[in-house]
Parts: sequence; structure tokens; C-alpha cells
Amino acid sequence: MNNIFCKDTLISKIAEYVAERVDGFSKDLHIDTSFSRLGLDSAAHVQLTAVIEDYLQTDVSPTLAFDYPTINALVNYLVNESQNNINKAS
Repeated sequence: MNNIFCKDTLISKIAEYVAERVDGFSKDLHIDTSFSRLGLDSAAHVQLTAVIEDYLQTDVSPTLAFDYPTINALVNYLVNESQNNINKAS
């Protein structure tokens, strides 16, 4: 992954995905709540990676949402990975 992306847009896309599946979900209240605690099952965790791949236009691990189980953790990981890749390229 070496593309630049908007962190806020990625958060919104993930939050939109979760909100479609979880009643009462609020991006402001649940950004640090685990996907499992919100009620996403394993298939939804894997499907979430498709949302990320669509936005980033790159492949990501299907276990990413398990490894980084909150919106904040997931997006911060992706931001750090992107920055590391940019630094390596320069």
C-alpha cells in the first residue's frame, strides 16, 4: 500500500458500512468500540476489507478487521502503513 488517502473519508466509509449493519451505531460514539462488540460477525469483518480495498484501490489482508478491531485502530494502522511506504519510497 503506497497510496495517499483521506483519513476522514475512510472513517466515514467504514462507519457507513457498520451503520448499515448495526442498529443504533454512531460514528461519534462507537469509533473505539470493537466490531465484534458492535455485533459484526466474521463474514462482516471480512466484507469490511472489501470496503477498504474499494476505497484504497489496493489489496488488504482479509483479517485486517480482526487484527485492528475498531474503526480508530484500523484507520490508524492504515495511515501508518501508508506513511511508512511513502517514507521507504522517498
